[in-house]
Amino acid sequence: MPDEKSVDRKTVNLEALDHNGQRRIALRFPYDSQLIATAKSIGAQWSKTYKCWHVENGSTSMKAIFAAYKGQAWVNADALFKKAESAPTPAKPEIRTQGDKLPQPAEVPLSADIAEALQRMQQKLEIARYSPRTINTYLSATKKFFQHFPGKHPNDIRTEDIERYQHHLASARKVSNSYLNQVVNAVRYYYKDVMGDAHRVKFIERPRSERKLPNVLSEAEVTSILRSVDNLKHQCILMLIYSAGLRLGELISLKRSNIIPERHQIVVRGGKGKKDRITVLSPKVLERLDLYLAEYRPKVFLFEGQSGGAYSATSVQAIFKQAKAKARITAPATVHSLRHSFATHLLEKGTDLRYIQTLLGHSSSKTTEIYTHVSTKALGKIRSPLEDLDI
Repeated sequence: MPDEKSVDRKTVNLEALDHNGQRRIALRFPYDSQLIATAKSIGAQWSKTYKCWHVENGSTSMKAIFAAYKGQAWVNADALFKKAESAPTPAKPEIRTQGDKLPQPAEVPLSADIAEALQRMQQKLEIARYSPRTINTYLSATKKFFQHFPGKHPNDIRTEDIERYQHHLASARKVSNSYLNQVVNAVRYYYKDVMGDAHRVKFIERPRSERKLPNVLSEAEVTSILRSVDNLKHQCILMLIYSAGLRLGELISLKRSNIIPERHQIVVRGGKGKKDRITVLSPKVLERLDLYLAEYRPKVFLFEGQSGGAYSATSVQAIFKQAKAKARITAPATVHSLRHSFATHLLEKGTDLRYIQTLLGHSSSKTTEIYTHVSTKALGKIRSPLEDLDI
């Protein structure tokens, strides 16, 4: 029987929701003014059709949900991994036009054994304080792995079965090395940390690591992108990412209290690997931030959506995409390329690699050293041997 504390504890149940053709996360709980206020604080909207609050489906929203309800309610995300039950049908049939998306066929429901195994894994990951994004990734990869062996209980899958699944992904599915690594990490965690059977996954192979160079924009390209943004809020967002080397998730999670103007510093709380760090605050950015704060007056987060709560990752990506197109930059680049450009440009200006490592929050200097391969400072001084030929 559940103990007295578990009976009294409030619960917020998360489900996948298809709302007007968009992927959303539904938040379901009995009427409670405090839980409703918290939902509103993260930008949740009320659906009369589905009788629930809902937010954008993504790792940023998951992180915001867990953070907002921490200490207030138990967040139960089990239903997110049961897609057959995740898109409830509205009470009244919707009238669809020719341009509307047709509903996707329901996925085969999870067996009781798989559902129980995933629930145990989720509980273990949450106790270990893994990030919501990592929990999502591990559970998704493990679920697909279990479903590949429909006739077997998860605990009866052998080392040979794991290797066959890896071969299937590599040869038939031709997935990327990074996805294969995710599968290895997830499956290893289940059998080693949840089941306590490290021997079962001791000898499974990892794919050879790929060394891909990051996409870096030139200073002229960054200038063109930033100048193409007219909206003050949007300009502050892109300038902050580039000037401080922020990750997208870090930018979205920034609060007003994280800006230290008198020391020209930004305090990044709970970055990758749950690490705090300090990075630089450009005086140029600070000038624009003062104007932005006076005009927009955000309440909690530095950048907030129209309904309050943290600004969405997809909105930042859209801002960058539009600015890049307006600046007529054809080089492959994403929002994260601004962070790569920050590190590369510092290196080219003579900043010590150790300081760049600290500003970026890298645990290993080897991660930071990749920027030495994309810097043009040294390459620009090299003279091709062709110049010495009499042609």
